[in-house]
Amino acid sequence: YDGITFDIDATGNGVPNTWLDDFDGTVALRVTDDDGGWHIDTCHVIVNNVAPIIETLSLTMEPVQIGTPVDLTATFTDLGILDTHTATINWDDGNTTNGTITGSGGTYTVSDSWTYGQTGVYTITLTVEADDGGSDTTTFQYVVVYDPNDGFVTGGGWINSPEGAYTPDPNLTGKANFGFVAKYKKGQSTPDGNTEFNFKVADMNFHSSDYEWLVIIIAGAKAIYRGTGTINGEGNYGFQLFAIDEDLTPSTDVDLFRIKIWDKDNNDEIIYDNELGEEEDVDPTTQISGGSIKIHKG
Repeated sequence: YDGITFDIDATGNGVPNTWLDDFDGTVALRVTDDDGGWHIDTCHVIVNNVAPIIETLSLTMEPVQIGTPVDLTATFTDLGILDTHTATINWDDGNTTNGTITGSGGTYTVSDSWTYGQTGVYTITLTVEADDGGSDTTTFQYVVVYDPNDGFVTGGGWINSPEGAYTPDPNLTGKANFGFVAKYKKGQSTPDGNTEFNFKVADMNFHSSDYEWLVIIIAGAKAIYRGTGTINGEGNYGFQLFAIDEDLTPSTDVDLFRIKIWDKDNNDEIIYDNELGEEEDVDPTTQISGGSIKIHKG
């Protein structure tokens, strides 16, 4: 009638319809009684787009030796099951790729792989976008890429521990001594060495037990490594140490140091961080007040 076609025939007081995509248009309803009488009415209907939602993003939590592929998998959902999607992955080394999307009916999987050409600690960003413009973004921290042949790092000296660094008593400040060595021994996939950090005014003496990984970033004259240890001979603490050798970079004329220590048995509560609140992918800014840090090239 008058160019209107009807897609659904139904009896009763309600005519349900579920849109599988966004919609902006006219809906017509024709009602017919058992005597053949009928009437048509129309209304304007807008069905808003719903953006896709990334449910999971998974990469390896283990350090990856340089030249080894890193596999990514992710899942996402979209109520607009007629939408098509693209998945863009930023690998944090200046490269982006488009992931492979599989699935149907509103549930999908993304997969991709990347091989890093430089050591580093990388934040991976995944963005899923539908053809009608809705999108979602999430990140994964961190993929650690190391090279056991890059060299090793040593350091010894002290810093002025700032207010707030020692979280059990943020008012404490003063001298904090450090000494460390971290290096890969031939044929080993985890580094070896020892780290000591002593904040005397807090009666806190941290001693490393094991190392997990070590990354030397020669271009940035920076070393980063992570491991576990004890405080005053007890507990189960994680730590990450950041060091910059001023001899290898014109950006500073003094060695820079940061150590972050957390309680692994207490929801990773931060115990000490001389740059509390800073992200782990930024350079340390705390100048050492005595001693030296040396990155030894392989």
